[in-house]
Amino acid sequence: MQEPSLGMMGEVSGDHQRQLKAEIASHPLYDQLLAAHVACLRVATPIDQLPLIDAQLSQSHHLLRSYVSHHTHSLSSNVNDRQELDNFLAQYLIVLCTFKDQLQQHVRVHAVEAVMACRDIENTLQALTGVSLGEGTGATMSDDEEDLQMDFSLDQSSTEGHDMMGFGPLLPTESERSLMERVRQELKIELKQGFKSRIEDVREEILRKRRAGKLPGDTTSVLKNWWQQHAKWPYPTEDDKAKLVEETGLQLKQINNWFINQRKRNWHSNSQLVTSLKSKRKR
Repeated sequence: MQEPSLGMMGEVSGDHQRQLKAEIASHPLYDQLLAAHVACLRVATPIDQLPLIDAQLSQSHHLLRSYVSHHTHSLSSNVNDRQELDNFLAQYLIVLCTFKDQLQQHVRVHAVEAVMACRDIENTLQALTGVSLGEGTGATMSDDEEDLQMDFSLDQSSTEGHDMMGFGPLLPTESERSLMERVRQELKIELKQGFKSRIEDVREEILRKRRAGKLPGDTTSVLKNWWQQHAKWPYPTEDDKAKLVEETGLQLKQINNWFINQRKRNWHSNSQLVTSLKSKRKR
């Protein structure tokens, strides 16, 4: 009876499975397969857990010695089985190497996107508050972003067009693209949640200042001086507004709003004055 193929390992006896494992452990490609498998694990393993992988590797020689001993005392496989095993392990090695490269590219792409997203949030907060999140740390977000982009560009240039084994471009499948998009969205949500409380605090502070309607004292003094000089017709021209923007550093919208509010306040003051005069005349 013909021996079952590797694809039918689930249907063969326990002795034959042990024989196949022993042949894999003693195969010339075993060391490369083990290294490729471990390389895939290291890509997504947190740094603090990497010693666990090293500890398991340090004990692997005991298992390997057991398999090699079993293979030495067992009958040799026929030529067809050995050829099938050679082909299978060679193809599996290619799959592992390809998978590792795709994992690395996936991690680096999203690492760059994460840093850029943090940089955008930092710039927004700095524009609103005038305070940089990187002050006093000795390293800025732009430095990290530059390093990551350099690593990513080097990786792209070294693998562009073909992978390291020369088997053509590694184009992601539809399922891989879908997974990448899902991870990207989850990452953005996590970043927003991480900065949510700080953004809300800044937003509340801005709204509070807007409700108070307060501008820096030195800028309002410039506007009040202009108002007093043009009390008869307090409507600045576009040239006047441009000059006030330059002198105060305020935005055009802020200046327009100040004059609108100032005219309203002046109108209410005049109305109260007229009412008071009429009351006195009636007396």
